[in-house]
Amino acid sequence: MVSPRFDSTYAATKTLCVTAILLAVTFCHPPAVCADDLSFTFVNVADSTGGFSAFGDFPAMNNSGAVAFVAIQAGVGQGVFRATRGTVTPIATVLNGMSQFGDDVAMNFHGVVAFDATLPSGARAIFTGDGTATKTIANSLDAGLLRIGIGPPSINASGTVAFNSTLAAPGFPVSIFTGNGGPLTTVAATSKTGFQSFGAAAINDSGTIVFHGFPADGSEGVFVGPNATDVADTNNPAFSQFGDPVINRRGTVADFVSLTGGGIVVFTSDGRRFTPRTDPLHPQFVNSEHPSINSLGAVAFSAQPVSGGLGIFVEVTGGDSPTRVLQTGDPLFGSTVTSVSVGRFAFNDRFQVVFEYTLKDGRSGVAVGALRGEAEEDGGGDR
Repeated sequence: MVSPRFDSTYAATKTLCVTAILLAVTFCHPPAVCADDLSFTFVNVADSTGGFSAFGDFPAMNNSGAVAFVAIQAGVGQGVFRATRGTVTPIATVLNGMSQFGDDVAMNFHGVVAFDATLPSGARAIFTGDGTATKTIANSLDAGLLRIGIGPPSINASGTVAFNSTLAAPGFPVSIFTGNGGPLTTVAATSKTGFQSFGAAAINDSGTIVFHGFPADGSEGVFVGPNATDVADTNNPAFSQFGDPVINRRGTVADFVSLTGGGIVVFTSDGRRFTPRTDPLHPQFVNSEHPSINSLGAVAFSAQPVSGGLGIFVEVTGGDSPTRVLQTGDPLFGSTVTSVSVGRFAFNDRFQVVFEYTLKDGRSGVAVGALRGEAEEDGGGDR
């Protein structure tokens, strides 16, 4: 498998490519807010002064502005919760007989949340829930899956969930599955001549799957669909390691890749063009978890800048010049930020990004950063 070209020729074509992208698509949010005008306001969703603690690192957000997160609630215990315009609804908690909820929640437009948890039987399972009903997508005991080998879920508008998992079978083969409450469908599976293993997967509203894969040639990369179309892989000598990919409803993929020369690059690809969203010739970041992408192709991510600290950044122009949203050392809610993190499903089409934070005064919580004038009324005050 051959990765897209990524070398010094990029320098010569960078200006031309970025200009072409900007002429083709203008990533501006009404009313005419573009990259140079990005200014964010922050609204608190839930925090440790309101009966919550131990927030998960990767909250999710949908286009209606609802937020899903994992936390411990006083008097209840750990669970998955959904916040909508100031109202927090339990999706599932330890009171439902579940425990050890995974940090990586996902949520579709309808407010259905996908999450994973452990059952009293010891099985690990993936569920979806809307606060009224809970559906089992995969139970490790029933589906013959290795309990510790179930990857983070992704969910689309129809409620179909995609995830990677290891089978409890000789050789511990790994597969990418989809499910919606019935039998699981295998999208991709390991074989002697195909893939040796898989990382995280994601699904869009059309049912297209993107996944982190490890081919039999010893490389690793990002692949799309049942035909395993190669987006990028480490056969390109500039690349050394990929993160957990995502895919938007238009089929554009986002991920980050570690560079062999040091640093990382966040990128997007529509299957025809590999587009760096951070500068590959002068890497600004040394580490990241994974980006989030909205349907307009803009990306948001948390990362460690070369200069130190940890921050949240967005890139909305189609180029490689991300804008800082919030960083450690910045003021927030009357204190100072000491940590922030963004999940794979954190950035919506209204250019709102949900994140987990901790503050110097000991508070922690989940908040939304939004372009000024677009903040949801989910509680809290501005920075």
